[in-house]
Amino acid sequence: MQPGSEFRMSRSAARGPRPEGPIRERKPLFALALSFLLTGMGQVYNGKLRKGIFFFAASLVLPFLLFQLSVVGPDQTLIVLFALAFAADLGLFIWAALDAWGDAKRLGKNYRLKIYNKLPVYVLLVVGLILFLFGRIVDWRRLQFLAVPYRVETEAMAPTLLPGDLILADERIDRSSENLGLRRGELVVLKFPLNKKMHVVKRIIGLPGDEIELRGMELYVNGMKLTSPEPPLPEGREDEKAGNETVAVHEKGDSGGYRVFYIKGTERKDLRISVPAGSCFILGDNRDNSADSRHWGSIALPDILARARIVYFSRDPERGIRWGRIGKPLKNTPSIGPRSGRSPAISR
Repeated sequence: MQPGSEFRMSRSAARGPRPEGPIRERKPLFALALSFLLTGMGQVYNGKLRKGIFFFAASLVLPFLLFQLSVVGPDQTLIVLFALAFAADLGLFIWAALDAWGDAKRLGKNYRLKIYNKLPVYVLLVVGLILFLFGRIVDWRRLQFLAVPYRVETEAMAPTLLPGDLILADERIDRSSENLGLRRGELVVLKFPLNKKMHVVKRIIGLPGDEIELRGMELYVNGMKLTSPEPPLPEGREDEKAGNETVAVHEKGDSGGYRVFYIKGTERKDLRISVPAGSCFILGDNRDNSADSRHWGSIALPDILARARIVYFSRDPERGIRWGRIGKPLKNTPSIGPRSGRSPAISR
């Protein structure tokens, strides 16, 4: 007998045999229902606690990482990685459900209950994990290091963004570069000047030192007119058509063009402003239905939080899902209107 074995045997004897729970049948349909309710719960019901933790953790971590990495690279990569994140989440969900169903069928009527196989434990687990998923326990925004989702609530950015659009924004802002590396015409997420805890999406029109002029429905940056008649609307974008009371025009940014709405018959004050150092001038695309730098003044560059990259989901509050908007990139399209050999960045 090895030294110390007597002590180990006596301690085990003092504890006595482990209490065994009663034998109960595992019902495949109930295991499946628990899996549908929360990934991994079917495994807990079947006594596979470690497997349940694995499925729950994997269903969070893998889609989350793919979601974050989706903004690294061009729009094509973004769409692929975002689709992979959705596919990974769905795949793990189905895998866990089928695994729970199969384990319950194999266990049948010969399953001995574990200490956690109790209804109150299931309820506590489901409630606690749902609170965790919906950010009541962990602030998910603090964990999002690259990509952040936002919901569009107003028509201030129509026709580019519509109420019910869910967009993905890239938080990789180079704080060390000149003007944060921003370009005129980019869509950005920024702190709402009247309440810094709220965020809004607007378009950058001017950077530090730029001369901005608005004459009716015409925009000038550094003396260059950037407004032209509206080009043809691409097919499948019926939601972005101008209505009977709306006029659509085309504007140019540093990397391409975009469409802007004006409301017919609206009186507009002309504006001329020089953008101060360390600031930018921003406007909404729905010019007569947007609060922006015309009301708040120029925006401090440190208040720019992210670049808007893509519409990853869209639902009209009245008509349902807008399938044609899902996957819409938010980069500017190549300019179609009159061109000039000079860039607004260098013409004064």
